Amino acid sequence: RVPGLIANIALAINMIILFGAMAMFGSVLTLPGIAGIILTLGMAIDANVLIYERLREEMEAGKSLKAALDASYDKAFSAIFDSNLTTLITALILFWQATGPVKGFAVALTIGIIASMFTALLVTRNLFSWAIHLGLLKKITMSNLIKTTNYDFLGKRRTTVVLSILIMVASIAVFAMRGERNFGVDFKGGDRLVLEATQKQPALNDVRSAINSINVGDAVVQIERSAAKEFYTIRTPKDTSGRVEQHLKATFPDAGFKVEQAETVGSVVGSELARSSVIALLLGMAGIFLYVAVRFEFAFAAGVVVALLHDVIITIGIFALLGRELSLVIVGAILTIAGYSVNDTIVVFDRIREGIAGGRKGSVIQIMNKSINETMSRTILTGGVTLLTTAALYLFGGPVLADFALTILLGVLIGTYSSVF
Repeated sequence: RVPGLIANIALAINMIILFGAMAMFGSVLTLPGIAGIILTLGMAIDANVLIYERLREEMEAGKSLKAALDASYDKAFSAIFDSNLTTLITALILFWQATGPVKGFAVALTIGIIASMFTALLVTRNLFSWAIHLGLLKKITMSNLIKTTNYDFLGKRRTTVVLSILIMVASIAVFAMRGERNFGVDFKGGDRLVLEATQKQPALNDVRSAINSINVGDAVVQIERSAAKEFYTIRTPKDTSGRVEQHLKATFPDAGFKVEQAETVGSVVGSELARSSVIALLLGMAGIFLYVAVRFEFAFAAGVVVALLHDVIITIGIFALLGRELSLVIVGAILTIAGYSVNDTIVVFDRIREGIAGGRKGSVIQIMNKSINETMSRTILTGGVTLLTTAALYLFGGPVLADFALTILLGVLIGTYSSVF
């Protein structure tokens, strides 16, 4: 219980530092900014999981509480430092290159990473030391919810590589077939109107016919679901959403239409946002590659970038297959996935590096398999916590957060798969 309480105190301090720093710098909280905060929470929880998993291993090895604590922090440091620093590189490049709300993501993530490293490595360690010194903590009993596995993951590497390539090719094909329909108002420009029928819900085709009857130009009408509610998402040319709203309310008076969201974006602004977002993502990947190549070696750096591309491409492909549109909110979600994917992969690579440097017996394949199995408990725990958070966002966050949460859900599942296989 005490380690859990300490982790919760550290997490609370992390959030106080994050929101205090954002207020001090005058940052405005946007949906991509919320994405940065969620990634920060995930990495803060992951850092504590890494330390506690190491602590459990050291206690099982028969060390005293003080010696086990010192060893667990020392051994977890490199994984926490490398995974956070690679994400910080991406955040700083985004802050330098990106524009609009994506910059809000970078600000929240940069502050959050610094705060989470401070609380995980310093605050929790000092709290443990004080608890031991005051006699509040004399022993730690940690339940092993997920037993250590001994599965031959790399024995299935040929099958999983072929499967991943096929899914990536299919994802690219689906995205290419949809063309401009992949992009929302943020990138194409125009109006986006989200309506909820609070009373009698008219048929989708009737809504489409009603909009077409007033000749506003090309209009896309979709029904999106969030929890038990259904929303009409209507995309029309610029400065036409007001006419559409009035006409629908007059045509379907029994529907009780309520506006959930309305926005207008110019086409020039949209294209600039798309360009800056793509450049920032590519530069971030290049920065991660260079850092991992220096800290580990070239093969590890290539592995991180391949895993990152794998996760992003498949997530976007599934998103396109579901008929959803890319927006700045989704860009924030994709950046979150990128950070989560890198963090996951670095943790596994750090254990592999430790095994090789420590002279562990066996071939490189055997050492890699052993390392993946040793980090499986942490992978499942961290992924499970993140999935619970995003599932709640998807079910109860309304239409604005539904696509964002869905993207994170897909990305966490795919990222967990790529970090293992």
